[in-house]
Amino acid sequence: MPETTSELRALLYELRGDTPDDLVREAAARVGRVMHDDMTRLGVWETAAPIDRAAVLWAMISGPGLATVSEARLAEDWRNLLDLVRHVIGLCDGPTHLSPRHIQSRDSDELHGRLQRLPEGWRQEVVRRIAAGANMASTIADAQMAINRLRSRGIDPAAAATPEFETAADR
Repeated sequence: MPETTSELRALLYELRGDTPDDLVREAAARVGRVMHDDMTRLGVWETAAPIDRAAVLWAMISGPGLATVSEARLAEDWRNLLDLVRHVIGLCDGPTHLSPRHIQSRDSDELHGRLQRLPEGWRQEVVRRIAAGANMASTIADAQMAINRLRSRGIDPAAAATPEFETAADR
């Protein structure tokens, strides 16, 4: 038996149009608050993953602003919002399987952990490359391989954080 309110399901229906329009903009303005209210009422908010709580709060604060964004920006935000609403309905109704959003969340947690384990300097360089358009997963993997290659040559990869370093051959 569905636990989410009929209002959240109606908003999902409004958001599912073929293209974002005024009805989608109006639904987007309300859906963040409705998701939060349903999750809180059902006791899901406290047990939801931090990434899910952050996404709902983000939708709550940015949803009303979708009334004034460009069509291109609306299309991107609309797809993200639609995925989030489906995910929240699944959380509230008791998911029986992992949603695509849940799998993406798990993958992002794993990438974040890999990024955090990189030495200082390497993390910043990886983020710089990602900001310049590089693929996140492959950039982190490339950095990890470069670190391993440096270590095999006797070079401390953490030396990037210090102005001077020496190799095993220099000692």
